Amino acid sequence: MRLTEIPKGFKSLLPEEVRRRWELLNRVREVVEKWGYDPLWPPTIEFLELFTAVDRNTEEFAFKLVDRFTGRLMAVRPDFTPQVARIVASSFKDEEPPFRFYYMGKVFRDRDGDRETYQFGIELLGVKEVEADAEVISVVANVLKELGLKSFQIDIGHTEFLEGVVEELGIENREKLLSLLKHKDFSGIELFSDEEGITGERREKLFSLLELYGKEDVLERAGELFKNEKSAKALNELKSVYSILKSYGFEERVIFDLSEKRGMEYHTGITYEVFHPLYGFSLGMGGRYDQLTGRFGRELPATGIALSVDALEELLEKKGLLKVSGKKDFYIIDLNPEKRRAYLIARILREKGASVARDIVKRDYKTSMQVAFDKGFQVVIILGESEKPGEWIQVKFADGIEFIELNGEKEDEKGVKNWVIGKILDEKL
Repeated sequence: MRLTEIPKGFKSLLPEEVRRRWELLNRVREVVEKWGYDPLWPPTIEFLELFTAVDRNTEEFAFKLVDRFTGRLMAVRPDFTPQVARIVASSFKDEEPPFRFYYMGKVFRDRDGDRETYQFGIELLGVKEVEADAEVISVVANVLKELGLKSFQIDIGHTEFLEGVVEELGIENREKLLSLLKHKDFSGIELFSDEEGITGERREKLFSLLELYGKEDVLERAGELFKNEKSAKALNELKSVYSILKSYGFEERVIFDLSEKRGMEYHTGITYEVFHPLYGFSLGMGGRYDQLTGRFGRELPATGIALSVDALEELLEKKGLLKVSGKKDFYIIDLNPEKRRAYLIARILREKGASVARDIVKRDYKTSMQVAFDKGFQVVIILGESEKPGEWIQVKFADGIEFIELNGEKEDEKGVKNWVIGKILDEKL
C-alpha cells in the first residue's frame, strides 16, 4: 500500500474542480434563497440510532464508530433528512411553521460505487397540503432551468397509490412485487403472477400498472383501473399538484410514474425523482415524510429533496454549462533587496479587488515569470532588474503585450498608485 492511495469510493478535488463546485453551489443557493429557504449545517457525525430510528436499513451501509465518551455507536452522516427533522423538532419546537431549510454537504455510505457523495437539499416542514410538494418540485425545476438545463424530467409518484393497488389486488408478497416493479421487470412479474396464482382481471390490472407512465392523462387511466379509496385519494393529490405546477409554469417538465415506489423507507406520500436524457442516473430524489419528525418529539408534515451535486456537475460539464476561470490577476516579482515597493503595489491592487501573489522563491526571474503564467496569472509585475535595481517597473501580460515605465527617481506612493492603477487596472483588466 502506498501512502498516496485513498480508500475506494472517495476522491480529492483539485483547484479547478473546487472552483466548479463552488460556482455550482452558489448558483443553486441563490435560486433557493429567492424562494425563502434558510441554511442549516448539521454535524457530520451523529448517534447511529438517529438514522436507524427512521430507516432500519441504515445500519447496513453506515460508517460506524464508537463514541469514547459514552460507548454508544455513532454514524458518519448517511442521510441529511433525519438530521433536519431532529433539528426542527428540537431547536425550533416553539416556532410556528412552515419551516424552509436548505443544506449542502457530503453523505457517506459504505457500499459499492461512490462511498462519499455531495448533496444539496431543501426541506419544507409544517405544511400538510400538497402545495408544499408542488413548491419543492417547482424549486427544483427553477434551479435546473437557471443552470441552463432544458430537457430535464421530474418523475412523480405516490407511495399510497401503490399500497392501495396491492391491497385491491390482494397480493400477499408485497415486498417482492414492489422490488419487481422498481426494476420494471416484466418477465419477473409474469413469473411472480404464476407463482402467486394471480389470474384473470387481477392479472390484467397488474400488467396495466406497468403502463401507468406518462403525462396528465395517466392519472385518469389509473382512476379507471383502480377504484380503492387509498389509490383514489393519492390520485386526487397528484392532480392537485399538477394544477399548481401549471400555475408555476413547470408542468411540461413533469412525468407521472405510478408503477414504482420510490424513495427511502420513511417516505409516505408524493415522491419525485429528477432525470436528464444525457445522464444515465438520477440527479436527485425526494418526497413526503409526514411521520418522521414525530419520532423526535414534534409532529410535523414535511417534504423535501436532495440533489446530487456530483451528478449535476458531470452533466453541466458535459453540456458546457459550468465554465469557471482559474485565472488570477497579478504576480509580483521584486528583484530588489528591499521589498517595500512590492508590498505597497500588492496592497493597492488588493484594495481595488484584484487577486495578487508575490514571488517568494529565489530563482531566475524569467523562470518565475513563466511559472506565474502557467499558474493562471494574467499580469506579471517585475520590480527592478539586475542591472538597474529599483529604477523601473516592467509589466508583462499573458498575451505577450509589454509596458515598461522608466523612472528617473524613486517612486512615491502616489506615483506608484497612479501608474499601476491607470496603466494596468483601468486599461488591461
